Amino acid sequence: MNRVCFVVALVACAAFAVTNTTMPSYYAVGSTPRELGRSIGEQQKEAFQELIKADTSLITILRPWMEANKTDYDNFVKANKAAYPDIFEEICGIADGAGLNESDAILLMLRPEIEAIVEPHPPNDNCFDIICNAEGKHAFVAHNEDWTPAYKPFGFVLHEDMAFTDTKVNAQHITAFTYPASPVGFTFGYNSEGLVTSCNGLNPIPCKVGVGKLGRYFINRDVLAARTIDDAIARLQKAAPNSALGFAMSIGRVGSRRLYHAEMAPYNPHDPKGVDSDGYVDIIKINSGETYLHSNSYTHPYFKGLINQYTSKSTTARLARAAEMLAPKTRELALEILGDENNTQYPIYRHGDPNDPEELATISTALMDLDDALVYVYGGNPKDWAPVVVMPLYNPDNGEAKTWFIAFLICAIAAGALLIAVIFLACFLCCCCCCQCCNGGQRGSVNSAYRRVGP
Repeated sequence: MNRVCFVVALVACAAFAVTNTTMPSYYAVGSTPRELGRSIGEQQKEAFQELIKADTSLITILRPWMEANKTDYDNFVKANKAAYPDIFEEICGIADGAGLNESDAILLMLRPEIEAIVEPHPPNDNCFDIICNAEGKHAFVAHNEDWTPAYKPFGFVLHEDMAFTDTKVNAQHITAFTYPASPVGFTFGYNSEGLVTSCNGLNPIPCKVGVGKLGRYFINRDVLAARTIDDAIARLQKAAPNSALGFAMSIGRVGSRRLYHAEMAPYNPHDPKGVDSDGYVDIIKINSGETYLHSNSYTHPYFKGLINQYTSKSTTARLARAAEMLAPKTRELALEILGDENNTQYPIYRHGDPNDPEELATISTALMDLDDALVYVYGGNPKDWAPVVVMPLYNPDNGEAKTWFIAFLICAIAAGALLIAVIFLACFLCCCCCCQCCNGGQRGSVNSAYRRVGP
């Protein structure tokens, strides 16, 4: 029944989304990971060819690095393929469908790490998150999706139906914002188990690629397929020791007031080995009544001031401006922050201003309401624009509530059965007494009755 409701909701939001020219939706289905990827690539083939003309990083940065660092590239690819074989196959399928070389599709998946090595100031200074666990309503995750301005016309919502997956291990349906010939997971999204995630780029130094190291896009995609919050946390913790770079991730679930924020780094600053130590993820809980704002620097107490990182003026300015504004304890206040342009050089809502060293633009804004089970997606400044897409979040039965309900149902059935037994016994004893009375004075009783109704 839950899956039927999800499909109906998906079709309903499709009918709405296709009328919107600024935020189209696409649907991909596959009986294998490669088939799923091929479906994505085929739908986005023309868009990708146009995008690659505007964003030349594949030609100017990614391919040259691969050719100059073949051993590191091969080891990096091997590690991600071994850790995430289904995701890797999906990427290869995207390449098939979009008419790309497989190596190009894989390079795009490893883009954050390669650019962090090549660029002196890596362009991972993108996105802004607000996590709110306000008392009463509403708990939500809100997100500015920032990226290269060339991507502004190409962003879309992708719905994936992974018919091949084991639903005891992964969610079967994933919906997320993404770009042509790209997988889901590294922006904002949700799945058929009610899990929601959003990601921010971070710039730890150094970036580690090579033997056993994992790329953040692969990790992000894996976490978005988690079935529960605990499962998502476990996936992050499993990947952390081999993290090549790092990122921040917000995690929540529809129908649950459990909200978390994670920061992952390629080394543990508390380890005596320093930068030579394994990667580490720090996860904090956003308690009831709390809100948390995050951009593109390590701000958890575990990392803050201890990890070597590149922090841009834009990141510092955006966080400072957000701190000046009213605490975002409502959806409206959160959108006020995400749409703020008070600092004309380093606004929170960005337009790709050349004065901003990263020259990034806000491609879209999302607010995922965990109480109303709705996601609002904005194609323009959310202070001025109405959402261009409103989609239902999947709302599965809360596990704890379901367990409580089953226990209650069992007790109710047992109590009902006991009550029926007592009533039956009482009726039986009453009948017996009546029969004895009737047998002892049957003539008088019958005559008396007839006297009441007779002439």
